[in-house]
Amino acid sequence: MTEHQTPPPDSRNNDKGASERREERPFQHDFDNLSYIGIQMLSTWQVDRHTHEHFELCYVDEGQGWFSIDGDLYRVRQGDLFLTKPGEGHQGASLGASYRLYYTGFRLAYRQKLEADFYRLGRVRTVRDTSGDVKRLFDAVFVEIEDPGPHSALMAESLFQQLLVRVIRLYRAAALPDGDPGDGPLAPAMRELLQYLHEHASIDFNATDLARRQHLSRTHLEREFKRAFGIPLGKYIRMLCADRAKYWLAESSESITSIAETLGFSSLHAFSVFFKRQTGISPYAYRHASSPNDEKR
Repeated sequence: MTEHQTPPPDSRNNDKGASERREERPFQHDFDNLSYIGIQMLSTWQVDRHTHEHFELCYVDEGQGWFSIDGDLYRVRQGDLFLTKPGEGHQGASLGASYRLYYTGFRLAYRQKLEADFYRLGRVRTVRDTSGDVKRLFDAVFVEIEDPGPHSALMAESLFQQLLVRVIRLYRAAALPDGDPGDGPLAPAMRELLQYLHEHASIDFNATDLARRQHLSRTHLEREFKRAFGIPLGKYIRMLCADRAKYWLAESSESITSIAETLGFSSLHAFSVFFKRQTGISPYAYRHASSPNDEKR
């Protein structure tokens, strides 16, 4: 398959011209699960193989094209959805004279059951939205972002949650004829581990101890986790801790030192280095950008 040189969707600039509308982290820090959302309108659109540390959903509003995930090729046309999981290598391109693509990158750290359903998706990654609900919800989110009114962030988040639930229902319904939703449900050990990780988020998690808790060898646990969720266990723990830290910094009055201790960091300095590596800014700067209130220190 030919390798293309156009940058992947999440590395392009914020061009609001005729070819693309894109919003990076809309509502700044008020809407933390949504990394970006956009509409691509270039008839010759193409992206080289790349990966994300989040889910990415694409909806073909006009025309046809193709996507691939690690060698599996999918043809898409108007009304089709396509989804990739964190860590999956994928690429794509348009086919024909016109192409219009809605796309969004998101995480679900605080929607554990919904997150698990998205991770459970198997190799069937295209599904058709015959009702047009997905496009309507995409458009409604754009209205709140581009023409905000009172509590637009809350409204957009609610609409986006509806969009994701609609999407997972479409995928699950599409899998029913075979009686097998993709690769099947998560193994009980992986479900229990996911719940434990979210209930006790800590940078101190040790793969050997987690494996012992699940009555598995470390090698088996790490292999099964990667198979079930598409990313290594260590990377998932780091992402979870970063997401939990961002939430507490934005939504709580806990001190940054207290948040660092709760997440198992040995010092405020260690937490600050980790947080800046994950987000590009310091915990203090993130909190300051999240809320103008001086009481959050």
